[in-house]
Amino acid sequence: MARFGLLVRQSPAVVIATLALVFSLGGGAGYAASSAHSSAQATFHKLTLKNGWKPVTANGIGAPSYAISGGVVYLTGGMDQPSGSARTFAVLPVAARPRHTLWIGVFSEATTSAFLEVLPSGAMLIGGDDRQSLASLAGVAFPAGS
Repeated sequence: MARFGLLVRQSPAVVIATLALVFSLGGGAGYAASSAHSSAQATFHKLTLKNGWKPVTANGIGAPSYAISGGVVYLTGGMDQPSGSARTFAVLPVAARPRHTLWIGVFSEATTSAFLEVLPSGAMLIGGDDRQSLASLAGVAFPAGS
């Protein structure tokens, strides 16, 4: 238990994101993980970025996109925010929205943590200390709520 306390003090964002993912997905977490192969068969659609967010397409990173396959939403691509400060970068269509708010840790270019927040309204936000740096959506998957 002492190690968990140390982890919470050193990296609270990682712990919060992990716990939120576990509790928000409920029984769907195992389903999403077991269905990862379905993303290769899905058709990805580019997200419309807003609030100064721009796609990062260097080094093989594609524009932020989503796909739905077998009731699972898959995200890919990356973006950054060279100007502005609004955390909302895109809105998912109704069919790709989760039932509950999700907080998922994502890779970021800077040295601190970043997380993806997906609301039932479809709004997607990047949070954390380095939210304006490159944030990658690669590997993110969650059950569609509709």
